[in-house]
Amino acid sequence: MMLGRNKALHKLSLITIFFILFFSFFIIVLNAEIYRAKNGNMLYVGGKGMGNYTTIQDAIDNSSDGDTVYVYNGIYLENIVINKSINLVGLDKNSTIIEGNGSLYIILIKSSWVNITGFTIQNGKAGVYIPEANYSFNSVIDNIVFNNWDGIRLYNSSNNNISGNTVSDHSGSGTILYESSNNLITANNFTNNYRALVLGRWSDNNFISGNDFTENACSIRLDFSFNNFIHKNSIAYGKHGVSLSCSNNNNITNNDIENNENYGIYLSDSDDNVISPNTFFNNYQDVKEEPRPPEIRAPGFEILFTICAILLVLFLRRKH
Repeated sequence: MMLGRNKALHKLSLITIFFILFFSFFIIVLNAEIYRAKNGNMLYVGGKGMGNYTTIQDAIDNSSDGDTVYVYNGIYLENIVINKSINLVGLDKNSTIIEGNGSLYIILIKSSWVNITGFTIQNGKAGVYIPEANYSFNSVIDNIVFNNWDGIRLYNSSNNNISGNTVSDHSGSGTILYESSNNLITANNFTNNYRALVLGRWSDNNFISGNDFTENACSIRLDFSFNNFIHKNSIAYGKHGVSLSCSNNNNITNNDIENNENYGIYLSDSDDNVISPNTFFNNYQDVKEEPRPPEIRAPGFEILFTICAILLVLFLRRKH
């Protein structure tokens, strides 16, 4: 289950170097985009200013790449489509609320370089949905994402930054990735979700660090996902901690995993994962590896040859 100490340390060093280089590149490009965005215009929604828009979507429709749409406090019953590289900023995340009212999505991002911050995003099927946006460099930072089916959903979308959000009370997943790689998921608070964070179906090379997972049915689940870095997270008071199914070469280190009703880390058909060092306390079982089912082998050539020989002898004796 665990690699030898020297091999594990070597592998950890290589993975750490990779993510340091990736993160450095991410910051350089992000800073360049922030510099570019500063030269854009400001459009205002709500409030009492002359010429302010009454809906967020109207302001977005009249914006251009690099602009900032600034939203004053209020409840906005909208389904928002963002197809430009803009900043969408709420005055106060506790009182600037985008209400989905059960809609399919609340915010649909169809562009690169979209930054969303300062909102409560609640009561939709998907709070923030980013589909088919490879190399997109979108940011979802410092929001409250509450009571959707999925809070933040990525599909075939990479190089996004999901940081500093409070993600809670989701019946599906707090944040879910499908075929989405090289994303940063850091410093979020995941609470009372059915599944807090899911990496599904070839979601590789994601960096998951500094998050607080509390009272989730399952905190982190990986399915067919590889080379992810899960580091320095707090995973506590849930039913299940970290679950890997058919997921190899992941690095799960320096996490605090405690007071989970079942397992801290669960491995099923998952090989060559680094899962130490971590701090475990008061879990029902710290690490569990599901035994592989016994292999069912077809009869070998020797057995078939022997059976055929016996049948031939019996046949010849019967003829005589």
